[in-house]
Amino acid sequence: MTQYGEKLSAFLDGELADDEAREIEQALEQDPTLQAELEELMEADVLAKHEFAEMLDEPVPFELASAIRQASVVEPANDTGAPSRFAGWFAATAAVVALAMTGVGGYYVGSSQTTQVAGAPGWLDDIADYHAVYAAQTRHLVEVPAAEADHIETWLTATVGTDVRIPDLSSSGLTFEGARLLVAAGKPVAQLIFTDADQRVVALCAISTDTPRDGFAEQTINSFQMVSWGGSNANFVIVGDEGRGDLQDIAEDAAVQI
Repeated sequence: MTQYGEKLSAFLDGELADDEAREIEQALEQDPTLQAELEELMEADVLAKHEFAEMLDEPVPFELASAIRQASVVEPANDTGAPSRFAGWFAATAAVVALAMTGVGGYYVGSSQTTQVAGAPGWLDDIADYHAVYAAQTRHLVEVPAAEADHIETWLTATVGTDVRIPDLSSSGLTFEGARLLVAAGKPVAQLIFTDADQRVVALCAISTDTPRDGFAEQTINSFQMVSWGGSNANFVIVGDEGRGDLQDIAEDAAVQI
């Protein structure tokens, strides 16, 4: 383990102070071993979320639902105010059980309810987490460089399960740098990476879906601005720094081309 190894988990969870986070980002740019450690943590986190989502598909036994319904709420006797990194997971579980008891007679969780709760943060939250890491990279910004554009399209189309095309965004001042394969909400995601004249990173991501969203939607997650939309069998999102005024135009340009 590197000297920063113990801080990587907190960095990934966004729990470090600003100065500590900047220190880790600088170290990541220069230390391939540290980068590998972070990628292993990210892969483990994605796997854990995927396995947790599968657990939510299992019926909730009647005995468990009854026990939770009757249980009293116990206030902690010594609350330090520092939440566990697993607190969000326990909260999500409680929310699912609550839906199970109130939405379907209190006996089981149907697949539609599970999908809504398990996907509440959605794939966009995972994309924001990845963007926070990769947008800070320079030498390791992409997995496959732009020079291999034909390979990128073939590779990501076959892997993601939806047609992946690299749009020409030069009219918006963006240069295509290359691509990465991500995992979000337990599914493969294509990430096409662009930079502007100031070397700010703008990414276009695509994930296959049977229920593409309708129209464009803009939101901010973890200080990143996003514009998302749907296609025939995929959802797309453009992500960049908060405060950019051109992401809607970039998204509309990309949507026409892909």
